[in-house]
Amino acid sequence: MIYIYVDTKDYDYTKLDKALEYAQKENIKEFIFLVNDIRSIDYLREKGYKAINLDGFEDVFNVVTHDDKLYYNTDENDEFVKIQYPTSKKF
Repeated sequence: MIYIYVDTKDYDYTKLDKALEYAQKENIKEFIFLVNDIRSIDYLREKGYKAINLDGFEDVFNVVTHDDKLYYNTDENDEFVKIQYPTSKKF
């Protein structure tokens, strides 16, 4: 599975649009968004995408496994993700 985490605690939907542009540019076809608020889930569902609500970036451990791919956009500390998921990529 492919996941795209976007920090949306500030309700800035332009981050979601940039993530969608990134996915198109990188030819990432099937993925699930990981976001921080319910409004973002509604926004993405209206566009036809699936999304899961997480309380914070560290909650990716509850969803993402070592066989999954993770792309992310956050200002939060990402050292644990780099260690745990070496194939993850920040965009």
